[in-house]
Amino acid sequence: MKPYRVGIIFVHGIQGSSRQFEHIIAHLPESVLVQNLTLPGHGATTKEFRSSRAEQWLDAVEKECIELEKQCEHIVYAAHSMGCLLGLMTHEKLKCFSGMLLLCCPFHIRFTWRCIKHAVLASLKNYKTDDPFIIAEREVSGVSARFAAEYLLCARPFIELLKLIRRARRIRFAVPSDTLFFFSELDEIVGAMSVYHAQNRLGTNTKLLNGCGHNYFTEAAKAEIREAVLDMVEKFESEKNA
Repeated sequence: MKPYRVGIIFVHGIQGSSRQFEHIIAHLPESVLVQNLTLPGHGATTKEFRSSRAEQWLDAVEKECIELEKQCEHIVYAAHSMGCLLGLMTHEKLKCFSGMLLLCCPFHIRFTWRCIKHAVLASLKNYKTDDPFIIAEREVSGVSARFAAEYLLCARPFIELLKLIRRARRIRFAVPSDTLFFFSELDEIVGAMSVYHAQNRLGTNTKLLNGCGHNYFTEAAKAEIREAVLDMVEKFESEKNA
């Protein structure tokens, strides 16, 4: 008998941080084992970030999931952006997840003017704004820099992301039956082709979050995401009494 019925792992996206999952973690029951992962090269400066690579990110997720498997009967995987791709690839290899909740999965990306604008303004520490998209970008950033120009030296990790995307599009992932994709109506990066890919190539359930962007989510959207995670956790916890 493993000590936990359910474990859940949260994985952020590129240049993101574990902070974006705090609104979910605060509502999880104490009976659930929670791992809120910080990927290699994140949680530090641009120096560490630009030296990080896709295989390091994949290895970190895989190792964490192997440890969770030792302790939990069921593992729920919840992720944002690039973290979704890492989870899909990990499950393809280990078949370790009972359920997956994937937010803004970037099967196809596009760099819009809004994406560039939000990224630039968010990096300017002295720029004051009440734009919720820019504020959210700052809040979830997991890479710090002394000067905004330092981010220009970080092309390599994004090239690694593009390779991951190309690799993921070639795989017809066999996802758990309890898999749900959330996409944002106003996503500045992830395009509609990603929704089509999830629905038609993987045959999964998808939901569209109105008024949300890649990093910005309305309170209503956060509540919907949170409830989806809690429902999934509750389902697997209740199986012990079935």
